[in-house]
Amino acid sequence: MPVPLLPPAPPVAPSTAPPAGPRDRRRRRLTRRWLSAGLVAAAGGVSVATLAPADPPTASVLVAARDLPTGAVLTTTDVREAARPADTLPDGVLDTVTGTVLAGPVRRGEVLTDARTTSGPLLAGQPPGTVATSVEVGDPALLDSLAPGVRVDVLARLEDPVTGAPTGAERIAVDVVVVRVPTSTTGSPGLLGSPGPSSASSVLVAVDSPTAARLAAAAGRTVLTVRSS
Repeated sequence: MPVPLLPPAPPVAPSTAPPAGPRDRRRRRLTRRWLSAGLVAAAGGVSVATLAPADPPTASVLVAARDLPTGAVLTTTDVREAARPADTLPDGVLDTVTGTVLAGPVRRGEVLTDARTTSGPLLAGQPPGTVATSVEVGDPALLDSLAPGVRVDVLARLEDPVTGAPTGAERIAVDVVVVRVPTSTTGSPGLLGSPGPSSASSVLVAVDSPTAARLAAAAGRTVLTVRSS
């Protein structure tokens, strides 16, 4: 039986597109490279997002709203709330500040703690071996200029051993810090209800042991001078 003949294939139309030149091939290579780089970057971003640790827990604390000086009596306008990493917070963070007196200067944004106030530990932040000792001010009028954190020099009046006449003064403590001042410096009311003389005559200063011994030996003869900040 004869095999039927297949019809001839239709002729293929010649391509009308021009052959790719060097510039077209270069453009295609660059396109493939950019696509590959984009896929790699996307995959890397997903990996980083997956492997990155979660943000640490935070806590809301009170910080200084602006630079505050020594002796400032705090109000709610002096502080603001801020979020801080909970594991970096110091001990003694304050949760209320109204009426609190600063024992030293505070910078804007600093977390407020009990060590920064007059109600905190007496010698907080002082070097090891520091002691607190009482020293007479000499001039009660100077008490209004004193506050915890103020730095002072202490002079001792010199007297003639025979006549008791003053002969000068020597500096027995230099650049020491006041750590506590009297909470009230007014004595009993005077005549007609006027304020009486000051009942306070001394403050506590932080010094080393040898300086404390010199201050004790000069009791009754000391005068404080305030140093410029």
